[in-house]
Amino acid sequence: MNRLSASLAFATGAALATQQVRWRLQERNSTRRMRRIAGLLPPEQAGRASLKISLPHPLRTRHQRKRNELLSAQLAPALELVVGHLRIGRNINAAMTEVADSIVDPLRSILVEALEEARLGTPLSDTLQQVSLKEGNRHLGVVASAIGLQSRHGGSLVETLEGVHTTIEEEDRLRRDIHTLTADNRLSAKVLLALPPVVLVGVSILNPGYAAPLVTDPLGQRMSVGAAALAFAGWRWLRHLGNPEVVV
Repeated sequence: MNRLSASLAFATGAALATQQVRWRLQERNSTRRMRRIAGLLPPEQAGRASLKISLPHPLRTRHQRKRNELLSAQLAPALELVVGHLRIGRNINAAMTEVADSIVDPLRSILVEALEEARLGTPLSDTLQQVSLKEGNRHLGVVASAIGLQSRHGGSLVETLEGVHTTIEEEDRLRRDIHTLTADNRLSAKVLLALPPVVLVGVSILNPGYAAPLVTDPLGQRMSVGAAALAFAGWRWLRHLGNPEVVV
């Protein structure tokens, strides 16, 4: 048990340290990219390959999913503010600058980066499209497409963004409704997944050595590995059933 606790603590510390290193490298690479665009770095320094460090897949996926959910929750209110600024005569860059000053990360950092790129000559829609691909956020890609279509073909950007805002709000409402309706199923899934290890720990406490063959015996070890694999597969399946994708 002490070895298991030490291993879990070491793995958690390593994951957190890796995440910090990754954030530092991303910030440094972003700064160097901006300086390279502005012509402040020589070609040989700008062309060096950067070191890429990524989190283990489960932790990276969870972090990306949480960030994506927070970004989607921020996007609809921010888009409503942008439409309000457009109605009083501001252009899209000025409207997003005003909105970026009144929101928090992660959307704030995305808008600030896009506006910095726009000041250097990159179209705002192209920057937002690249960020949407990197973040894996479909809503942000729709906003980028709407801005790009208006800049190339004209039309009312206010009406276009209002339609996008309505669609995003409707999808968020459906997602919240589904989250509420599947709450019982998700709770049942957590109970079913937690029941075997809890029973195993309880039996081991009441009758020490009863579950020892699961660790010491070769057949018990294979059974333990098989049970862990089946539990992981069941967790993924129940999680998929309890979190259906909403597409409007």
